[in-house]
Amino acid sequence: MSEKVLGIEDLLGEDEEIVEEPEGLYDLVIPPGVPMTLIHELISEFDLEPHTKSSSGSVEDGELFDMTLIVLRGDLETVRRAEKYLLDEFDERIGCFG
Repeated sequence: MSEKVLGIEDLLGEDEEIVEEPEGLYDLVIPPGVPMTLIHELISEFDLEPHTKSSSGSVEDGELFDMTLIVLRGDLETVRRAEKYLLDEFDERIGCFG
C-alpha cells in the first residue's frame, strides 16, 4: 500500500491563475519548507483559500531568483488566528531542540 504524497498541485488544483486580492481579504504567506500536512491543517481548520504569489529574492552574492510562495487568503481576524496557530506549531515542533 503506497501513500500519496501531497504537493502544491493538490492544494491549488490545475488552474494556477493569478487572483487579485479582493478588498477586505488578507494573505498569510507560508514560509518555504512548511510541511504540506500543516498547510492542509491550516486550510481546513481556518477555512482559508490557498493561492500562489510570485516573489523575487537574492542570495549573498547578489544572484537574483524568483520563487512561487503559497499564501492562504481570508479575512483579517481569521488570518491572524491562523498565523498564531502556525507560529505556535513551529514553537512546539522545534521546542524539543532547545
